[in-house]
Amino acid sequence: MRLRKVFNNNAALVVGDDDREFVVTGRGVAFQKRSGDEVAPESVEKEFHLSSRETSDRFEKILSSIPVEEVELASRVVDEAKMRMGRRIQDSIYVSLSDHIHFALQNETRGIRVQNNLLLDIKRFYPEEFAVGMRGLEVIREERGVSLPEDEAGFIALHIVNAETENSIDTNGVERATKIIEEIVGIVRDYFGCSLAEGSLAYFRFVTHLKYLAHRIASCATFGDDQQNEALLAVMGQTYREPYLCASTVRDFVRGRYDVDMGNEELLYLVIHIQRAVSGGA
Repeated sequence: MRLRKVFNNNAALVVGDDDREFVVTGRGVAFQKRSGDEVAPESVEKEFHLSSRETSDRFEKILSSIPVEEVELASRVVDEAKMRMGRRIQDSIYVSLSDHIHFALQNETRGIRVQNNLLLDIKRFYPEEFAVGMRGLEVIREERGVSLPEDEAGFIALHIVNAETENSIDTNGVERATKIIEEIVGIVRDYFGCSLAEGSLAYFRFVTHLKYLAHRIASCATFGDDQQNEALLAVMGQTYREPYLCASTVRDFVRGRYDVDMGNEELLYLVIHIQRAVSGGA
């Protein structure tokens, strides 16, 4: 591989044998090197093959502006997320999470603590991602000797959630989606006047569906309104009257608060999931 651009002594843009560009990091990988020089494979600790030119450009700016060690911390967290959850994660997370960790460490040095107002909801609705966030705090403590607060594990989890979505929204969008999930769960809980069995399979499926729904609402997506579902909805309204009325309450809330019409198809799915969640059925 040949060196194309030096970011710092420990990070560079290189060109492989197939003429494709990618970023490499490693202690001294670009030390005293110039464009066109050969880069020894054994000096490379990590390769970043990013999916788009836009992401690559943003990543290169990050590498030029923050210590490469902080990028490597983010990379370790991403590797942990992939290993634990086995899901595809958008490579834009290398940019957003590196940037976040950089400023989190700066804030800690300055004695600034940023409260995560969604921490409890993140723990409830994104337990896997939060577990990765907690592991991320351990990695930061091991590598940098800095103990960040639990709030930061929640912020890391939000970055992971954002990168898991097929049509990625920004972290503010993920925060909105998390709030929407809590609002809908609250409506269902209040409607039936009881707490939901959070450890049940039915509840897990309900919240999994709400994550998908909330992300679509947060991104103002258009929902299908298949008229063929009207007859089935009418049957569901008779068979599962209370779940149907509750789902209709959720639809009215979403329309009034977020100006999004969920449509008949989504209403049908919501009735089914609410019925199962409140009955504890599979």
